[in-house]
Amino acid sequence: MIYPRNATLLFPQVCENGEVYKNAIPKNGPNRLMYLKIDYAFKLLFGDERNKKIMIAFLNAFFTKSDRAQIQNLEFQKKNAADEGENTSLSLFVETEDKEAVFVEILFPDQDAPENQSLYFWSKMYRRQFEAGSDFASQQSVITISIMNFEIFHESDEFHSVFRLSDKDKNIPLTNLQESQFIEIPKLIRSWKQGKLNLEEDTLARWLLLLAAVDEGNNYFHLDIYKELEKLAMVDKDLDIAMKFWGDISNTEKNQLIYQDRHRHMKEQYFLKEIEKSEEKRQEAEERAAVAEKNYNQMKNQYEQQKIKLIEEREKRIKAEENAVLANREAAKVVIRYGKVVARNLFEQGMDNLFVKNITGMSDKETAMIKEELDRE
Repeated sequence: MIYPRNATLLFPQVCENGEVYKNAIPKNGPNRLMYLKIDYAFKLLFGDERNKKIMIAFLNAFFTKSDRAQIQNLEFQKKNAADEGENTSLSLFVETEDKEAVFVEILFPDQDAPENQSLYFWSKMYRRQFEAGSDFASQQSVITISIMNFEIFHESDEFHSVFRLSDKDKNIPLTNLQESQFIEIPKLIRSWKQGKLNLEEDTLARWLLLLAAVDEGNNYFHLDIYKELEKLAMVDKDLDIAMKFWGDISNTEKNQLIYQDRHRHMKEQYFLKEIEKSEEKRQEAEERAAVAEKNYNQMKNQYEQQKIKLIEEREKRIKAEENAVLANREAAKVVIRYGKVVARNLFEQGMDNLFVKNITGMSDKETAMIKEELDRE
């Protein structure tokens, strides 16, 4: 087998320790092994009529995992005119050993709700059967297989997930017409690094590692995976053919030009979506800031109004307290002035000092002074 070499026009493929492998393919051109998780490269390898046997072996690994019979026959489905712009999926029609007919849609969704993308392509394939004259009783099963270079089911460590329609409580299946399978490549790589994969028995993991060996997005090449696949290819003839064909298509200048153009387009779409998301977040932030400023101004106005009201109430209370003090002073003057008159009258009527003091509330000294005044008169 041969390894990707240091390209002259493209970035080199690098393994985990950062080493660049120069003794690689192709020997006569500035290319390297294609990133098979790009739809164009995947279709070149698995969507070629010459490679039906490889495609059947690849799909049988999925069917085994989902407890379906093995595939006997396979046909590649042509895209409708309306779908020519959708270069993101590979459509297939297969027949299994137990005579089940199944439509299969292989997807490479982006991170924008991949589960919804799966349902979208499933619905298109399902509806297409009616366009061909099929009725409800004769509908065939549709399986979507989404291969993702990211994780979405964070509650599970399994890299392969299968979803079907069933009862929520008793898990009774509703129909076999819908099935969605998801592959999370990062979990696959993690399982490989942790030594959890038995590639001699797990055929699906074997095929998926073929897709995972090159990570163009991170300019990364898993040489350890590639070498392990080399060993397996010595006994797995389908895998051996696939790896050799992979090298052949990667060594074709025309393929590389289209592949690189597709890769650039995908990057552009990714960055455009990220820019769009950032713009949406910016607008949302501005709207939240405007709402926050409005709320702040309202609260500030309420505070100022409340502050003015509290100041007014405080001034009124101080004024009322001052008036009360003045009134008490005047009342005291009145009490003092008229208290003397009352005391004199009582003394003139012959009342004693204790009685006068109790009636007027005057002190002993005050009553004594008034008594002395009367006596001098």
